[in-house]
Amino acid sequence: MGADLHVSTVEAREYLRVSLDRSGRGRSLEEQHADHVRDAAAHGWRLGTPYRDESISASRYSHKARDGFDELLADLETDRFGAAVLVLWESSRGSRRVSEWALLLDLCEQRGVKLWVHTHERLYDAVNGRDRRSLLEDAVDSEYESSKTSVRSKRAAAANAVAGRPAGRVPFGWRRVFDPMTRRLVAQEPHPEEAPVVVELYRRLLAGHSLKGITRDFAALGVVSRTGRQFSHQHLRTVALCPTHGGLRAHCPQEIGLRREVELSSLHEGTWEPLVARADWYAVQRILRAPERVTGRSGRARHWLSMIARCDRCGGPMAAVSRDGSEVYVCRDKGCVSIGKADTDKAVEAVVLDYLASPEVIAALRGRDTTDDAELTRVRGELAAARAQHEELADAVAAGRISVALAARSEPAMLGTIATLEARERELSTPSALRGLIEPGEDVAQRWADVPISAARDVARILLTADLIGTLRILRAPRPGLRVPARERLRFVTAADVEADGADTETGA
Repeated sequence: MGADLHVSTVEAREYLRVSLDRSGRGRSLEEQHADHVRDAAAHGWRLGTPYRDESISASRYSHKARDGFDELLADLETDRFGAAVLVLWESSRGSRRVSEWALLLDLCEQRGVKLWVHTHERLYDAVNGRDRRSLLEDAVDSEYESSKTSVRSKRAAAANAVAGRPAGRVPFGWRRVFDPMTRRLVAQEPHPEEAPVVVELYRRLLAGHSLKGITRDFAALGVVSRTGRQFSHQHLRTVALCPTHGGLRAHCPQEIGLRREVELSSLHEGTWEPLVARADWYAVQRILRAPERVTGRSGRARHWLSMIARCDRCGGPMAAVSRDGSEVYVCRDKGCVSIGKADTDKAVEAVVLDYLASPEVIAALRGRDTTDDAELTRVRGELAAARAQHEELADAVAAGRISVALAARSEPAMLGTIATLEARERELSTPSALRGLIEPGEDVAQRWADVPISAARDVARILLTADLIGTLRILRAPRPGLRVPARERLRFVTAADVEADGADTETGA
């Protein structure tokens, strides 16, 4: 309820709020309160319990709740305010949103509460038309200034992103160095204790290990987060998706405060050296962002050659299924071929290990000069980025964010770039794409047992192609019911075979 302001015992309550102003022009809550105490003494008011908000913006661009202001509005609305005067240090301390300010004035008018603004040295009455207009004009001016500040901040943030300068929270694995005098950022550099954890995370992911498996191993080793807690597999995924580790800068102003997968096409080159090779960073993004990625309880794939081996009759993929208590590979599309899974895996494994142990393969991997290595790193980085952008385009179409027609115009150029880069990568790296999965050599069989099944599938995808060992084809048994060793039903179709078949067709042979 309102009260007579000429009585010496008038109750007044203050709302205190201050933003963290880097220019130093902001007044602390204590300084505002001290001014209010002097004002109250001069007018004979008794200050009651204040409403307080610490370092929270009143701008319409702020996403943080203002508990003190919300409590003030609630108390006015329910008639629990219990005072005749609301004391503000300046009108913008109340709100920089015209809608909120108008609501506050309406409630003060309804409850007979007047507003004292210290910087104006004036008592306002919302019932008075002139006073109300003056206060609303202040709100419009404050909102306009807030809008201009927001635009300047957004422009500065975008410019910093394009320039690749670090910003925001320091990611796990990094630390920032500041000038002791000016407090300006000098450098962003690897954290001596955290960075090795990030590098190991990427190494394990590239080797085909699951996030849940890495989480268990980190817990056993006592590896903890910056807060001293054990990593969860969700937290490790967030760490692995961070662009900073690849020397890249993200800028997502519309996603303030949210953890999300940044759009790869919107990344900028950072001003710091990456923790991991750019190609490795993009490779991990493809692993973790894959739409078909489904993690079971074990966190591991089960079947080595499923969807990699092909039916020799129709060319369709072979899928692993269970029949009569045993596992078999079956032509998924037409069911025209089936073969025992265990015997097939063993026979193909022998071929793969013989290939990886051959001196020619070892020489191809270790015989490149450093110039080729540098070129290979560059090409792999560009290829990884191109593939990731193509997948992102497909996801955008599926989600309805862009039209099919627009995607159709963009895709041919993307696919052409990918094909060119893939050809260059094969030229430079065959078969060194296996690096990080399994190192070829005479003792490769001894290491094969330790390779996770997901990594073994990656090896199969790389080697069982026409350019290398050959595409794996499963032949039909000579007669139904005739048991033939699995190795006799395998056919590896190489590029030379394809060319020979084409020549035979042209000559009518």
